Amino acid sequence: MAENLLRKWEVCLNNADLEGIVSLYTDNAVLWGTFSDIIRDNPELIREYFEALFLRENLKVKFGSSNLRSFGQAAIYSGEYEFSYQSDEIVKCPARFSFVFYKDESGSYKIIDHHSSLTPDSFLKQ
Repeated sequence: MAENLLRKWEVCLNNADLEGIVSLYTDNAVLWGTFSDIIRDNPELIREYFEALFLRENLKVKFGSSNLRSFGQAAIYSGEYEFSYQSDEIVKCPARFSFVFYKDESGSYKIIDHHSSLTPDSFLKQ
């Protein structure tokens, strides 16, 4: 189910599981990362994004409200989440997201598109 893929992503991120998180994306996936100014449109660039992200001490994500819509082989999950990590103090970064999941021939879902950005209020406060 599509919901399970989102939970796997959350667990992988909260455990800094690089291999686990990159395995959730298709080979032709596109990632617009929260903390990146470039589009990540191949497996190497997606891996590079998470390698850099996992350098943040005690990185965590917590999901807020979200919506799931399914359309045959695809599902779209959008909503809010909050990243946090340790710097001199705990830094919290509220963000919004859209994941597009694609169901392959085996019936398994993978991420084909992922967009994430800081919420406008959090951006203006920084």
